[in-house]
Amino acid sequence: MSLATEEKAQYITEELERIAQNRLFTNSARLVRFLRFAVDEALNERGHLLKEYLIGTKVYDRPHGYDPRIDSVVRVEARRLRSKLKQYYETAGVASNFRIMFQTGSYAPTFVSIDNTDQVSRHPESRSQQRPTDLYTDGEGTGVAVLPFRCVTTCAQTAEFAAGLTDELAYLISISRGFRVLGHDAVPRACNDATWSTSIARERGIHVFLHGAVRRSRERYRVTAEMHDSTGFVVWSTRFDVDAENVESEQERIATSIAARLRLDYSPLRAMHVSPSRTAVRSLGLSMRGRQAIDGQGPAAIGDAIRLMTASAVKVQTCTRLWSTIADGHIELFRLDALEHEPAWDVGKPIVDRVLALDPLSSEGHCAAAGVHGWLRWNWTKASTHLRIALGTADIARAHHLHGLLLSYDGRFEEALGQLYQAYSLDSFSQSVKADIARTLFLARKYDALTAMVESDLERESNLDVLRYLGLAYVFSGALDKAELLETHILNHVPGSEAHRIVTAELAAWLGRPADATLVLKSQQISCAARAFLTVAIGDYPMSVAALSLARKKRSPIVLTLHFDARFDNLRRNATFDSIANQARVKFSD
Repeated sequence: MSLATEEKAQYITEELERIAQNRLFTNSARLVRFLRFAVDEALNERGHLLKEYLIGTKVYDRPHGYDPRIDSVVRVEARRLRSKLKQYYETAGVASNFRIMFQTGSYAPTFVSIDNTDQVSRHPESRSQQRPTDLYTDGEGTGVAVLPFRCVTTCAQTAEFAAGLTDELAYLISISRGFRVLGHDAVPRACNDATWSTSIARERGIHVFLHGAVRRSRERYRVTAEMHDSTGFVVWSTRFDVDAENVESEQERIATSIAARLRLDYSPLRAMHVSPSRTAVRSLGLSMRGRQAIDGQGPAAIGDAIRLMTASAVKVQTCTRLWSTIADGHIELFRLDALEHEPAWDVGKPIVDRVLALDPLSSEGHCAAAGVHGWLRWNWTKASTHLRIALGTADIARAHHLHGLLLSYDGRFEEALGQLYQAYSLDSFSQSVKADIARTLFLARKYDALTAMVESDLERESNLDVLRYLGLAYVFSGALDKAELLETHILNHVPGSEAHRIVTAELAAWLGRPADATLVLKSQQISCAARAFLTVAIGDYPMSVAALSLARKKRSPIVLTLHFDARFDNLRRNATFDSIANQARVKFSD
């Protein structure tokens, strides 16, 4: 057997052991026996002999001479094995380099190399020294051209806003690590010609083009921003609605947010030792779109984004930011009670291990690792270690956001708010950061600060979590008339959903109208966290404690804040409640 073949066999054997130890197979001893036998035969060049009769006698202890046409055990088990392997590679094995697969109608396994792993050492530390050649080439970082933002509304003020935004964006990206920005004079004022973009990409080494449009409607500006690659295809887009009165501050907010979202993750790229390929730029755009879905758009949008990113990532195995975003998506689904912690761990842990093997200085990878070890295993020591590395590697909104959240679980609210405000300064359009600031102010019982933050632009506020904590702040500060008005505002101005129904039912219950909460509680679909919030609001304390007990078993984030949440003050002398709260107590080390 050649060295390359021996190395490939080693990969396959390691993958076989990972499969056998996965929770999908731990209670399926016969399937594991089937899999081991088939893999062993194939590795010893006897795969062509794997027939139904041989497997029946060797694996399922059928007597010699049995008739497979009558006894269908092998066919049934083969279908089960294919189904479980498919499920494994959609979850825990999504980042696997080698895959063991069975084609329909065949009992001989096929071994699929996703990214030419047979040419790479099997040791993770040597993989981390390898450059992902499908994504990066020799170069000096990422070349960016910021094209003039178009003024759609024909007025001098809008044109001035668009020009100022273009200049601000070019400046902020030029001082960001890993970027080279094409000079102001090298970009023509009117450059809608796709031929110009293609030629300048080739001549000047431009990898990313940023452009957009500004329109004014009454007292608001709507800004659309797009990023396209060197061929002119749009790989990411977003839009912002801002106040037309505060021109300079709003220009800076938008530019800062775009620059924060555009940030690079691969450390040699940030150090300007390599340049991105077109595939890398497209993968970056896809991860930026995935992050938008994670940022407060709900389980359905996150699930769709994960499927889209995974389909691309299995073809581009070395994109650290794309894989990190997939891991973060699974963590967010867990936090939203849309995914159990074990399936989330089965996907997230292998992904972060892979990302950090590819690039030990990946700030996004360390953020994802902090989330995986923190929320999914409550290993706060590991979480804090990964966060320290992420914060030391780069000033990114995600790291400050996570740091603030973990500090809030420990009751260190001033420090937590400092980190969350830093995250907000880097991306003030992030819905999840804004919601967690509101939540932390509520937990800290800083009701005046919370109301001051939200009331200043209440008519335009549509973040349901922010409005929820504002309503609770009104209730617990005794401003019941304001809570009543807010409930009406939510009903009339915020798009309806199941979450919308739960929030308004909870507020109504705290206002002495439990009927809606009682009706929602009859649904079997609501999470244990929602059940705990609703039952405590209507005063059904035994049911609330029961819901919290289930939440504790599920590692739901709700139990991490029980020591501080004012909604549970009436349960503080309940022995079971105190036990749950103490079991979930977070001690976060710096």
